[in-house]
Amino acid sequence: MTDRFTDLDSDEWMALFTSVQSSWFRLETLQVYDVGYENEEFETFLRTGQLDREIGPWQQMISTHTHGGRQLRRVHVIEEPLTDYLRYELAAYQHNGRAGEDIRIIPVRHGQWPSNLPQNFDFWMFDDSDVWTMTYDDAGRFIAAERATDTHTVNQCREWRDVALAHSIPHTDYAVHVA
Repeated sequence: MTDRFTDLDSDEWMALFTSVQSSWFRLETLQVYDVGYENEEFETFLRTGQLDREIGPWQQMISTHTHGGRQLRRVHVIEEPLTDYLRYELAAYQHNGRAGEDIRIIPVRHGQWPSNLPQNFDFWMFDDSDVWTMTYDDAGRFIAAERATDTHTVNQCREWRDVALAHSIPHTDYAVHVA
């Protein structure tokens, strides 16, 4: 298996998600992601304010994992006021949350980023040990996912995960606040 991906649709990248044994964790820190497969749906959301999405393979995979006892969690540090993209993403999180992913939010005012969490640094952690750092350009376009092979980075990501989980609130609680 490769230690670097530039295509989030590759079978090898997707295998990281389907082969989870116990858990995954995602830290998101960007305020805008420019992901090609979301463009049409995002444009519709901007026009209508609604996200009309069918339950798809991603949500089915989440449901299978959570019914199998695996813990799937994500935390997004979001700056208020919300960008249009974040409003869209919060709507999209509802589908993953209903499928069983524990989605959490750390709301911050612009310029008041938590000092104990990284800014503009995202990662995925699979089964508490397999860490993949995510690189994006300034516009939020995905560049690459790279496996962290050094112990320091893996341990740092575990620490950030624990801090993020301790300081976050459930997405559903936050959604009520911004509705």
